Amino acid sequence: MQFAEVFCRADGIGHFRAWGALLHELRETLFELSDARVTAVKTGWWAEELIGLGQGRQRHPLTAALLGVEAPWSALGRTLLERDLNELRAADTAQAVAILLPTAAAVVAVESAIFQSEGSADAERSLAVHWLLQRLPAGLEGDDRARIPMHLIARHGTIAGQHGAGKAPALIRDWAAELALAMPAGVAGAPMIRRSRHRFDQARLARLAAGKGFSEPSAGLTLWRAWRAARSP
Repeated sequence: MQFAEVFCRADGIGHFRAWGALLHELRETLFELSDARVTAVKTGWWAEELIGLGQGRQRHPLTAALLGVEAPWSALGRTLLERDLNELRAADTAQAVAILLPTAAAVVAVESAIFQSEGSADAERSLAVHWLLQRLPAGLEGDDRARIPMHLIARHGTIAGQHGAGKAPALIRDWAAELALAMPAGVAGAPMIRRSRHRFDQARLARLAAGKGFSEPSAGLTLWRAWRAARSP
């Protein structure tokens, strides 16, 4: 996202960085912690922090940077508290995405308010797919098995503990291909931070689906995608 920041207006960089960092914290809290008890505690802490932010209170440097921004912070906090942490295994890709949409909708509503843009179902869906993509490859060894749906596990005959990164390339290719199909074509009207993330994710899914693994694209190519995102409506 440092490449995307190059095309951010100078007076908007502070919010761009703070919101991007907060998204990272929330993603790690909700999806990337190995201990369910720690996840529950951190989720509760962030939910309380966001509800407090909606009431003009803050304790964390990231929320301090966003204090005073009118957005549905409290609604986002309540959504975090209402998440069902047991909904890890989906039957298919459509369900895997659908499980995440309520949380994605609450995040996009705040994001739209921060950057004075319009939220959309495409932006919400793009974010849900982003979260699923970000579980790869580390999540393959997690309790949620990177949230790969059961129909793919059954298709490839892969059982728990046997599909770490590099051990099941066909499974990863098929999952990436299905996520690429689930990803909306675009996120028109979304803020630049979401448009950039969307293009980066599309490119990464295409590489994974083509069997090119987790190698990073060149800096020049990433900068070009960020420029395209900044220019798109």
